Amino acid sequence: MFMFITFKRWSLREGRTESELVKLVRDEFQPHYAKLTGCLGLGLLHIDGTRSYLTQQFWESRERWKETTGSGSYQAWWQDYKPLLERWDEIMEFEDEWETEDLLGTGEGP
Repeated sequence: MFMFITFKRWSLREGRTESELVKLVRDEFQPHYAKLTGCLGLGLLHIDGTRSYLTQQFWESRERWKETTGSGSYQAWWQDYKPLLERWDEIMEFEDEWETEDLLGTGEGP
């Protein structure tokens, strides 16, 4: 099995700051995702010369991700997650997303 990594590209909304984004991810999102079985952590990358960022979710495997996101406990986790998403959407605008698997085992995650 290969580590499964999701990427989403987001744009920082006008009037919002990178420090605000980093604080939200570090203080709110990382601890919340740490509650999920099989989630190895999150990444946040700034794309040079833009107001865009890549977010990453690192999972043990695609199978573990499917198990976790399909479980009953995930539904409860999701309900607690909704207020965080509302705060996120105030700061960031969605651009694109994709899923990957680390075929060479080169990524260690966060």
